Amino acid sequence: MSNERSRANLLEFLKYLADKGLIAKNTANARRAAAGKVLQILSDEEAHDVTKLNLDEVMSRFQNLEGKGYTPASLATYRARIKTAVDDFENYLENPLGFKPTVRRRESNKPKSATSARREQPKSSSGASHSNTAPQLMSKSIVPVPIRQATTVYIQGLPFDLSEAEADRIANVIRAMATPV
Repeated sequence: MSNERSRANLLEFLKYLADKGLIAKNTANARRAAAGKVLQILSDEEAHDVTKLNLDEVMSRFQNLEGKGYTPASLATYRARIKTAVDDFENYLENPLGFKPTVRRRESNKPKSATSARREQPKSSSGASHSNTAPQLMSKSIVPVPIRQATTVYIQGLPFDLSEAEADRIANVIRAMATPV
């Protein structure tokens, strides 16, 4: 098939995952909806092979074109869903018989007791990292943040599901490093 990695085939693949019970129907539908909305901005040529897309660039374009209707958290969720969908699609195309879909366990909203939270806290010899997020859930992309002319800061390693509280915590660390002008 000449356009086996196309946008249309990605959407059909997500329907297949739901129909065969390989992932929860709601999960497949959420991934399909995100991919359908965001990838509609692609030209026919770009939509020919979705596995070669620069997802950061596509999300930036989507935000410029349609972003006013979405919160930053929604855009981050869409990005994570599309990334997982495209990664699963590519893995399936490479090895259909050995394919296993990516499924993340949902974090419980129940508060943990202080003792169980301490017990589950990973120990770090440097004390620098306090992340409970598995490495595969981290974004491998580098986010450029221009702060003034000829000065750009690069942020790497943000989790796809970064919460507003976590973003505020990171922002507070940066604020603490600032010098008064």
